Order: sequence, then C-alpha cells, then structure tokens
Amino acid sequence: MNRSRKQISLRTLCGCCRPGSSPEPEISRPKRRMRGKKPDVVFELLLLGADGSGKSTFIRQMQIIHGQGFNDCERAELIPDIHKNIVDAMEVLLEQMKDTKLNIPLEDPAKHRDMEMFANKEQPMDVRLGCVSRLWSDQGVQDCFRRRGEYSTTHPLNVSTQYFLNAIADRINEAGYLPITEDIIRVRRNTIGVIQYEFVLTDIQFKIIDVGGEREERVRWIDFLAAKITCVIFLGAIDEYDTKFIAEDGEEKNRLKESIELFKKIQNFQWLAHTTFILFLNKVDVFKEKLQTSDMVNHFNDYKGFRKEYASNLAFVKKKFHEESTPRRPRMIYTHETCATDTAGMKFVFEAVRDTILQLNLRQYNLV
Repeated sequence: MNRSRKQISLRTLCGCCRPGSSPEPEISRPKRRMRGKKPDVVFELLLLGADGSGKSTFIRQMQIIHGQGFNDCERAELIPDIHKNIVDAMEVLLEQMKDTKLNIPLEDPAKHRDMEMFANKEQPMDVRLGCVSRLWSDQGVQDCFRRRGEYSTTHPLNVSTQYFLNAIADRINEAGYLPITEDIIRVRRNTIGVIQYEFVLTDIQFKIIDVGGEREERVRWIDFLAAKITCVIFLGAIDEYDTKFIAEDGEEKNRLKESIELFKKIQNFQWLAHTTFILFLNKVDVFKEKLQTSDMVNHFNDYKGFRKEYASNLAFVKKKFHEESTPRRPRMIYTHETCATDTAGMKFVFEAVRDTILQLNLRQYNLV
C-alpha cells in the first residue's frame, strides 16, 4: 500500500517567549510519512545568520531540490509577501526621486496621478500594482533605480526588485496569479521564531532548523537547540559591505561588520565548542556587481587590494570572517561562495556540505 508524503509548510508557528512561559520555543514540526524504513542516521543543521542573509531562500531551495516543492496553497500564502516586496521597493524609489534627495523628475508628468494613487493605501492592491507598473516604465524611475548605489547604504533595495517589477504587468497583477518557482525563491520574507524542514538524502535524514535573523530573535533559541546540533550553517550576505542600519542605541552600523561579529560571537558559545561550522558567503552575484560602483575601502579602511577586483575583495571578506575574535584553539570552518537564488548552484553546494558532514561523522554513526 502506497503512502502519500505530506507537503511541508514553511509557515512559522511560533513567536517570542513571554514572561513566565516555557523557555523552550515552539517549533514548526511538520509530520511526515516515510516510505520504508526510517533512516537510522539523523543530522540536525542549525541555520544562522543576520536578517536578510538568505536563510529562508536556502530552506526553500532545499524543499525544491530535495523535497516535494510547493503546492498551490503554499504558493498562494506568499502572494502578500510578493506584493509587499513590490510596494516597499517603489516607495524607496519615489522617496529617493524627491528634490531633497536625488532630484529626479518623472519623464511623463501625467504619471504624477499614478504616484498619488499608489501613495493611497486605501486603494485596492491591483490598482496600486498597476500604478507601480506604469511608474516603473518611466525613464525617471529607471534612472533612480540605476543610481541605487547612491542610496543603498541607508535605503537598500531588495536584490530582486527589478525581477518583480518587470513581472507585474505580465503575471503578478493578472487575475488568478500564483507564484512560480522563481518567485518563491526570490521573495523576501522575514522569519519570526523557528522553522524546521526535514528531508531524506541517500538514506540520511537531514533536519534544517532556521532561526529568525531579526536582532530580537537571535540567541534566545541557541541554548535549547545546541544540544542536538550536528553542525552550524552560517549565511553572511557579503553584498551588504556598504549597507548600514540604525541600531537600538541610535548608532549607525555596517551590516556586514555586524554579520562578521555575530559569526564570531556564535563560535564562542560553549554549547557549540565541538560543533562543525559551515560558512556561506552568500549573494556573491550582487557583491560582484556592486564592486563596480561602491569601493570596499570606503567601508573597510583596512582593505588594501584592487578596488573593483572580485577575487581580492572576496578574499578580504573571507579573511574577516575567519579572523579569531579570542585566542583559542583554531576552529575548522568550511567556506562556500553561494548565490542562494541559484537552484543548480545550491544543489551542488549542499552536496559538498553533505559530504563534509559525512566525512566528519563517519565513525560516530558507524558509517565506515
């Protein structure tokens, strides 16, 4: 008798701990029906990284590559997030076009009506999306997008802005729209709490646990999860070398420097002393593009390499992540350069990760 395997939902089921509540977080634990014998070996991988590093994209890629993909219900759940990505991007563009910013006028004055309608949040979403599509075709808006390097430090656009805005008229604003696989990979969606995704690969069960990257979401889960973690996969969005954020104390901080500091801090947790660390230097495609218009030395004054050369800039960032924060026994860190939106590339990288984990755990799990 054939048993059907249930689809895995990526819906987050937990929130922040409340005073007086259990210190153990609720975790999305989708039940699955396994065909045949349940795997004897289970590897639990803790997925960490700052907000926007690409962890959710990595989870989706694993569901596409090693799972059953996404059913129509799960695709439909992402439509509001796609709409929000589009609206957020156009709000940034129109704000930067103001005469107090880049002072870029609309080429077609008639589209001021679209600006007004778009700004009215009472308008139906299909109307606002129509306004976005028409505004996106204006040369003034296109000029503002091309000059995004001038404001990416404080108002960065989603790396998939162009992709989604180009697809509004043909697909996204059509009746009955359902996100395609590429949309699912590219949509930006914050993770709140913990999401767990499981799949079986070559008779080994992998459990990937995605811990929210928002600053208030970090660390609180680690002492609960660390006891059973096989390895930590840390994603660093290296394209954020020139991007800043305002911290709680009001101080302006560099996003990549924060990611590097977080990576070092996590390594020093006593619970993870013997845990394998795998580092993904993520968004290398955007990183390479940004180097042509934004110099590393303007944000890391100790950079001494060639200004626009990809290899030397990448080596510099890698060295930063590998630098020891405290004197102790050196930790082996397995590093991969990744583009989380590249399905074929992520399949290759995870196969390398799997081989690394297997080699490190051969004797413990009697795999030799």
